[in-house]
Amino acid sequence: MDIFAYLEGMAVQHGPSGHEASVAAWMADKFRPLCDSVTIDPLYNVIAVKKATLPTPDGSPAPRVMLAAHQDEIALMVSDILPDGTLRMGQVGGVDPRILPASTVTVHASGKGETQKLLGVVGATPPHLLSDADRAHNYQREVLFVDLGLEADQVKELVNIGDLITLHGEATKLLNHRVAAKTMDDRACVGCLLEAAERLQKMHHMCDIYFVATSQEEVGCKGAATAAYTIDPDLAVALDVTHATIPASRPDTTVPLDAPALTYGPFIQHKLLERMKKTARDNGIKINTQLASSRTYTDTDNIQIARAGVPCVLIDLPLKYMHTTVELLDADVITECGRLLALFLAGIDEKWEDGLWN
Repeated sequence: MDIFAYLEGMAVQHGPSGHEASVAAWMADKFRPLCDSVTIDPLYNVIAVKKATLPTPDGSPAPRVMLAAHQDEIALMVSDILPDGTLRMGQVGGVDPRILPASTVTVHASGKGETQKLLGVVGATPPHLLSDADRAHNYQREVLFVDLGLEADQVKELVNIGDLITLHGEATKLLNHRVAAKTMDDRACVGCLLEAAERLQKMHHMCDIYFVATSQEEVGCKGAATAAYTIDPDLAVALDVTHATIPASRPDTTVPLDAPALTYGPFIQHKLLERMKKTARDNGIKINTQLASSRTYTDTDNIQIARAGVPCVLIDLPLKYMHTTVELLDADVITECGRLLALFLAGIDEKWEDGLWN
């Protein structure tokens, strides 16, 4: 799989939480050559199914394994149109206002019955015009505005309250296999699913695999909840990003950038986690570990309480500068995540549950 080509493509897809139709269609096309069936559900979850290639020796149904990584992105929306035609912003998901000043954005304007993409810039009162007290504080989203360069009457004709505003952050190659872009959280992890699906083309597996690019994770993991209810998996692996080490970060809050991280915690099935660790160890795959003392704040939290409960493990992809337009990762770790997933899935057989609850 050409990792950079995938990252270039995913970074320009439109898909704020609740508005994933476009990115879902793009993702579905990526999975179709690799899976037996691909569907998009009413919440825009992409569900790609790869049926077992080996029968279970005892004739029992193939175990159903759900793999989940979210495809939605953080964004903004128009909350007010000011008298001069500039726009105030609300948010869709967690957008840190400190990243916004001097950004370029796209306003998806719906005022003429069909969406028009209008390029704008995010402005703020210059420091020269602020009081000493105001200069001592970071900008808040409520004092920032989008300037479209249009007269107020034109803006009011083109733009409606609630129109989406998306950030710009195309994929950029850096040295040492590093790449920066927006929407690495969490479309880079959907790339891990695609890497695993491609590797499984040359491997045999006894489980039915459900690759799911989930929706609405940034606003509460809603897509994962509905997909898990539909699939009713026997076990699940969720993938999301975690914080990689940066200057001045506390060691207990970050992991190194160079390897996938496996999470410990009460929401994680500990023996399934040990199985994942053994897969990595047996195949020379470097891993990091981290702790989530209660919730993981990922799709794991909703999947593991679906129906009667689903044993889950969580793989995290280390990422610098989360929820910005320059989220940075090591592209080689996407490859290793995909390899770990494929090998783990190939090891699932009819006895996968033996000893799991002891």
